[in-house]
Amino acid sequence: MFFGPTQDERSLTIALNAMPVGISWATLDDQKIVFMNRKFTEIFGYVVGDFALITDWIAFYPYEEDRALASARWGEFFTAPSSDEFLVQAMELRIRCKNGTIKTILHHGVILPDAGWALATFIDISDRKRDEVFLREAARQARENQAIYKTLLDHSPEMIILSPFDRSRRYVSPAVVNVTGFTQAEYLAIRPDDIPHPDDIAAMQVAIADLRLSAATLAFRYRALRKDGSYTWVEAVATSYLDPQTQRPAGFVATVRDISDVLERERALASERRMLTEAASRDELTGIANRRVFNQALAREASRVSRASRELSLLLIDVDHFKLYNDTSGHVAGDSCLCAVAQAILGAVGRTNDLVARFGGEEFVVLAPSTEAEGAVVLAHRILHAVAGLNIPHPAARRGIVTVSIGGTTSPVGVRLDDTALIEQADRALYLAKANGRNTFCFLPIEAL
Repeated sequence: MFFGPTQDERSLTIALNAMPVGISWATLDDQKIVFMNRKFTEIFGYVVGDFALITDWIAFYPYEEDRALASARWGEFFTAPSSDEFLVQAMELRIRCKNGTIKTILHHGVILPDAGWALATFIDISDRKRDEVFLREAARQARENQAIYKTLLDHSPEMIILSPFDRSRRYVSPAVVNVTGFTQAEYLAIRPDDIPHPDDIAAMQVAIADLRLSAATLAFRYRALRKDGSYTWVEAVATSYLDPQTQRPAGFVATVRDISDVLERERALASERRMLTEAASRDELTGIANRRVFNQALAREASRVSRASRELSLLLIDVDHFKLYNDTSGHVAGDSCLCAVAQAILGAVGRTNDLVARFGGEEFVVLAPSTEAEGAVVLAHRILHAVAGLNIPHPAARRGIVTVSIGGTTSPVGVRLDDTALIEQADRALYLAKANGRNTFCFLPIEAL
């Protein structure tokens, strides 16, 4: 009889196998484990016979601290045995299962000296323990991340703003002092619409509206209010974040940095580029447009003439007897002469739409859009008088002063224009002007080709 002559062995076995906890039964006299219920085997995989003595079971605790704890708790009875029922206090232990895995169990025990039995219970808490470890690790990581984020926020040179769209629980990082001069509390006390410059409010509202519509990242510039009442240019990179329940944008996080120095560098760079562009488009000696600019303008205007109902006139100008002037007066005086002639032509033309350029050497050119033949003739005479009016001495010239000869042409309306042919026709006219005694103007219409 396994459990004694007064008990129904089969009924008790059925009851123990139905228990939701692992149970093992051992004898006190020879300290042998004689019964393991079904749940015990499910938890650990062991069955009766896998180990003989209670002390053998201690070896299945893989960690020394667990073996010491189990031996101490059970050993309390054997150190000072008595006839009273003895309860072994609950222990959280790790046990190696038959398949080699390790499980965490909650272990109780009761010793019945009068009956000669020792009963042990085992509750598998591995999953709960794993969850607890996971939660503790998650909490630890959260604390570490929070510390990291706080360090980043506190020491970031860029101002960081957290703003729900309902404008509750707004946050701004300590860098707000460096960017705006306001403390965190002072900045948060200001209405959001009062922070940007009045001229920038509309653009900022559009940006925030875009963030509210969809999760996105936007970069925009605006002038932010400073504590002294001035405004400073800043650049904000804002990213919307989602409400975890609705998965709709709930607010945005923005990093804001002062870009006053950046804008100053950009303005300086733009100015430098403009200067370089102007330098590349100007004749080095006279300061007026160079041949490259003229070629571009002629190609552009020639294309327009073929599509529009307007004329295009071209004047080719040559300084009379300039080689003789250079030979008698010297190259320095020659350069000064060309500069003076260029300015005289520029002053005579007057219209901003007309282009005056140095064509090469002592030759200049005037490109006059929307100018008919009669207008070109008037313009040529103004140039002749302007240059003669300089009264630059030229002993080798017939009139004793520097003069110019001009050849001109005008393209007809709506005709596909060959810009090379236009220059050639003006050059023919210039040749005729020189043949006619110089200091004069000759006009050849483009139809004469």
